Amino acid sequence: MTMNAVKLDACTVTFLDEDIVHTHFKDDHMVTPEEVQSMFDAIEKERGGRKALLMVSVGNNTTMSNEARAHASSEASCKYIAADAIVVRDFGHQLTANVFVRHHKPHRPIQMFPDKEKAMAWLGMQRHLID
Repeated sequence: MTMNAVKLDACTVTFLDEDIVHTHFKDDHMVTPEEVQSMFDAIEKERGGRKALLMVSVGNNTTMSNEARAHASSEASCKYIAADAIVVRDFGHQLTANVFVRHHKPHRPIQMFPDKEKAMAWLGMQRHLID
């Protein structure tokens, strides 16, 4: 698969290889559940319904509403995503990501990483999770 990017209102979804997708949420944004669903819909359409391994990064001053975090970690979201790698850029972002992981308890493997390279390496080891 060639690298293809889909630009949405809240984020850019880039298909990095046959299984790994990178979503970057734009700066200065409060992500809504509808925007999370738009991301899922773009992934589902591009991958023909096959699950993806998702690397997530967020811009400066960007966060997700509690409802968006709940939707992103719901059991229903596992229809689209097999595992998540969250790239954390600073301590504040790490705290927010920890809340997501511990409070919302996604129904799939999820890890936090200091950079995209480590996130990609971990996601590469999760390919067995894709149906």
